[in-house]
Amino acid sequence: MNPPNPRHPRSIIHHLPLALLALAVLLYAAYFSYLTMLRYHAFEARALDLGNLNQTIWNTAHGDWFRLTNQEADLTNRLGYHVEPILLPIALLYRLYPTPEFLLVLQAIVVALGALPLFALARRRGLGDWLGLVFGLAFLLNPTIQAANWLEFHPVTLAPTFLMAAFYFLVTGRTGWFVLFAILSASCKEEIGLLVAMMGLYAWLALRRPRLGLTTAALAGGWSLLAVLGIQNAVAGGNIHWGRYAYLGETTMQKLVSLATRPDLVLAQLGKANIGRYFFELLLPVGFTALLAPEVLLLALPSLAINLLADFAPMHQVTTLIYAAPVLPFVMLAAVMGVVRVNDWINRTRMTRIEQINADQNPPKSAASASSAFHETPDGQIDTGENSLKSARYASSAFHWIVAIFVLGGALLGQRLWGVLPGSGNHLALVETGHHRRAQAVMAQIPPDAAVSAQDRLNPHVSGRRTVYIFPRVDDADYVLLDVTGPAWPQHPSDLKRSVEELLAGDFGIAAAQDGYLLLQRGAANKTLPPEFFTAWRAPAEGTLPNAGFTPTEMIFGDETGAILALRGYRVETDRYGELVVTLVWEALRTIEDDLRVYVGYLDQELQTLHDSRFYPPTASLWYPTVLWTPGQPVLVQTLPWTLGADRFVLGVGVYTGEAGWEEGKRLTVRQVEPALPVLEGDSLVRLGGFVQATDTATWTPIAPITGAPTQLLNAAFVGGLHLVGATLPATAQPDAKLPVALFWQADAPPPTDYSVFVQMLDATGAKVAQWDGAPADAVSKLPASHWPAGWQGTQALSLTLPPTLLPGQYTVIVGMYDWQTGVRLPINNGDSVEIGRVEIRD
Repeated sequence: MNPPNPRHPRSIIHHLPLALLALAVLLYAAYFSYLTMLRYHAFEARALDLGNLNQTIWNTAHGDWFRLTNQEADLTNRLGYHVEPILLPIALLYRLYPTPEFLLVLQAIVVALGALPLFALARRRGLGDWLGLVFGLAFLLNPTIQAANWLEFHPVTLAPTFLMAAFYFLVTGRTGWFVLFAILSASCKEEIGLLVAMMGLYAWLALRRPRLGLTTAALAGGWSLLAVLGIQNAVAGGNIHWGRYAYLGETTMQKLVSLATRPDLVLAQLGKANIGRYFFELLLPVGFTALLAPEVLLLALPSLAINLLADFAPMHQVTTLIYAAPVLPFVMLAAVMGVVRVNDWINRTRMTRIEQINADQNPPKSAASASSAFHETPDGQIDTGENSLKSARYASSAFHWIVAIFVLGGALLGQRLWGVLPGSGNHLALVETGHHRRAQAVMAQIPPDAAVSAQDRLNPHVSGRRTVYIFPRVDDADYVLLDVTGPAWPQHPSDLKRSVEELLAGDFGIAAAQDGYLLLQRGAANKTLPPEFFTAWRAPAEGTLPNAGFTPTEMIFGDETGAILALRGYRVETDRYGELVVTLVWEALRTIEDDLRVYVGYLDQELQTLHDSRFYPPTASLWYPTVLWTPGQPVLVQTLPWTLGADRFVLGVGVYTGEAGWEEGKRLTVRQVEPALPVLEGDSLVRLGGFVQATDTATWTPIAPITGAPTQLLNAAFVGGLHLVGATLPATAQPDAKLPVALFWQADAPPPTDYSVFVQMLDATGAKVAQWDGAPADAVSKLPASHWPAGWQGTQALSLTLPPTLLPGQYTVIVGMYDWQTGVRLPINNGDSVEIGRVEIRD
């Protein structure tokens, strides 16, 4: 046979799956390199763990193996946390480009290459290149590996590629390469040796290679025991993570005994870990095909036990953290091997049928005559061996299509639900802002050999040094690096302010300060913040709102001396983690001599506080006091992110003096509001509006007024100023039900007293059979009568509870107002109530 022409279309098609896989690997590596570096440059990477690992690798590359100062004060070696010898060759490569970005790119490349052993295994075991491509793509789309890859840098994230390569070389009989990748796998984390040991058992029991299998199991299992019971015990006095299994007992032996004798404890923990959800999220992205090879799936048992038996909720996460990464390669391998098993069974069944057909005929005299053997089927058709072979091929092709649909369908669905690609469930739209970029100028002033204490998100950016701490730990640090514009984990923002004040009162001075970044230096003389520090809270241009999304308003706050502050606009949004953030644009109308603070309240529909800024003050209130505000210069006051725990809220804003002035009544009064808005609590709190959270996007949108015209037009002007202009209620109802009522209010003038509203249902004799009482309200919230601005219109939706004993017939519904302190009703239309309609009660 002549060799195929490389330009022939069949030759091109033959290599197309591998070419497509190579392209997918390249795209994955490039995109996740970009994505993780963007996360790093947007200051979303954390001290735990990118800061820890970058410092460990930097020190190892400089000859101080595994040195770590970035966590507990009494543990200065990474081996006390995790045993990861893979860091040694990584540190050697790190010397070529000693930055965290190198680690992120290296990780993306290694993870992407994990698609290759899956492709090779599928092809080697008879599934063909196209199904190999399907499994390779399913791995790259898998939310578990994407989550681990996206979550900074961890050596354990490299393990899936090494484990799958080791398995491939094991089943293909290439022992040398198996040993190499088994060693690389076990070096990624102390537990991975147990997974390699399980491969050894597989080699012994499934592949019938007892010498290799038992040797691998003994050496790999022994390595993990040495790492945990030997190395970690020597460095840290034991494994610091044992506390996650404290419910099983205090000592290692007690834990093992409990595992063997207390199934109730184990089952309770598995229920707590939500094992059903755990396996669903693992198996869906491969279309559940991993269940076809349970013996391969069981190779992940050590990591499954470590995760599911831990009394530590993050370890039960499959698609958001790194803990399930060691389990994933066996899910992928089981999927391939399971499909291979079914494919082999189909082929054997078809070939057996062909052999049986041929055996039923006269024995052929030659191989040539054997191919012409035939058999008459029950329906009279001729079934030749060649036709049966074609049927087998068709069946195999159909099976491949079914597998491709299941696996790719599961992968795409898993990606949509939990992946990190754009449009997927865990995708975060990160942006490197000007504020982020300005940090570089501040960090550039830190000498490379200086000891540094840095906040959580700044820490990775200065972790390439011998000594670095997570602030507020300072110890012998020469410099302290802070960004005071956002959350101050692990401190409360007020505690961060006090910590800085204490440092400035001691040995530290200000080396640099810009846009909310603060660099303190031991021994520096300057103790005063420069003007460029406050740019973080200044709007970019006078007389304009910062950008789109702000609602303009004109609210003037002041005291007996006159106007002091003006609120020019506001914006309600969710941050990239779905937490609520409110940004207000203020302007000082004159030089302010007192420390004024902004009150932002998240209220419910009854105007009760869900959360307010007194507990978690905006950073502007702490760092940019109003005494420094320049009249006419817009100032941004932004609340710190908060998970509200409710799907709607009412936004209230006020101004007060002093730290405890709000509760003490030291509040500025509202002197002007344009356009008109309700002003509550003694003219000190403006109700800006109500907001509801969309279930699909988690964004907050303003609560729209209730629309529609009333079915019953009224002209009921109550004494005091409120005017009932209409009502809507159904014509029929049933006993023991809720009768919806809508009241259309308008304020002719603000009433002098907070009158209450009653709604009553009366029978034919005028006797009351049902009643509702409460404050008047609009679509946003209840609104005490005295706080309705003149001309304000609002529709109040309420429900009248009907008694179960209500008899059929016609009933009248009336509305009135009364003084809740005396019970005296307000006169209206020569009476004390107004009829808004009639309702027929039916059985």
